[in-house]
Amino acid sequence: MTNSRFYSLLGIFSLVAILAAAACHYWLPLDYALPLTIGTIVGLLLLTVVIFVISKRTAAAENKHLFGNAFMGITMVKLFLCGGTMVAYVVLAEPENKLFVVPFFLSYLIYTSLEVMVLVKLAATGK
Repeated sequence: MTNSRFYSLLGIFSLVAILAAAACHYWLPLDYALPLTIGTIVGLLLLTVVIFVISKRTAAAENKHLFGNAFMGITMVKLFLCGGTMVAYVVLAEPENKLFVVPFFLSYLIYTSLEVMVLVKLAATGK
């Protein structure tokens, strides 16, 4: 997968994530969770770029297991970051309802589907 193809897909998926989050905030009582939603989208966008860069480097490496190890490590870090964000938000912000998870998980699923798509393409083009 080329860099230009990745960044065009990233733009499309980011637009979908923003529209989905906007729809959630329009139809659900989520005014209090707007900073969380924006932070989630920005964080996942940056994390997706980091995952692409690391995966592209490891897919072409001599060590065949490096790509799989990098994928597993990145996935673990991503899950801990997202889980930690949710726990910290619940503890620190004390939200008035639990609907804040809807835009969070929508954004998470959108960016994760992009990552899976990109990783499958990179794995197929590796050495």
